[in-house]
Amino acid sequence: MNKKHKIWQSHIPGAALGAEVINTKMYDKNGNSYMKPDVEFALRFWKRAMKDSGKLIEFKSRTRYTKKSEKRRVQLQNAKFFQWVEDQNNQ
Repeated sequence: MNKKHKIWQSHIPGAALGAEVINTKMYDKNGNSYMKPDVEFALRFWKRAMKDSGKLIEFKSRTRYTKKSEKRRVQLQNAKFFQWVEDQNNQ
């Protein structure tokens, strides 16, 4: 089973941030095959899905309270930075 097939099988229909543990064919020293659940792959897949969705950043930002004025200040600083970058690209 290749990686793309494994990723396709790991999706759970109806669950945006879920990963299913699938069985992978493994071989022992004698060459006999057996099926082993690939939990490590499911965890990597789930962590990547969490990271891509932005949920981890949201969880980390909610660990402490930030005042509304601080949020506004950070938003203004980000807007200034992105405006500066855009001006640099247009020159």
